[in-house]
Amino acid sequence: MKASDLVRMANQITDYFCIYPKAEAVDGISKHIQSSWEPRMRNALKAHIDAGGEGLSPLFLEAMTDYFKGPKSPVKAAAR
Repeated sequence: MKASDLVRMANQITDYFCIYPKAEAVDGISKHIQSSWEPRMRNALKAHIDAGGEGLSPLFLEAMTDYFKGPKSPVKAAAR
């Protein structure tokens, strides 16, 4: 898939979620990419972002920065 197609789809997803509060929008974008895009598309998207992310909206880039860091695990309390 061409990068221009990924950018177009990514920005459409962002347009849908941009009406939500920022935290919800970032979460919604990330969840949509995870649940709806196949691994090859996510890998191509990551490569495009690593090459500068030309054309992607700032909100989408923010969501993907968190997404590509991986899941957040809760901090466990130290044993006493």
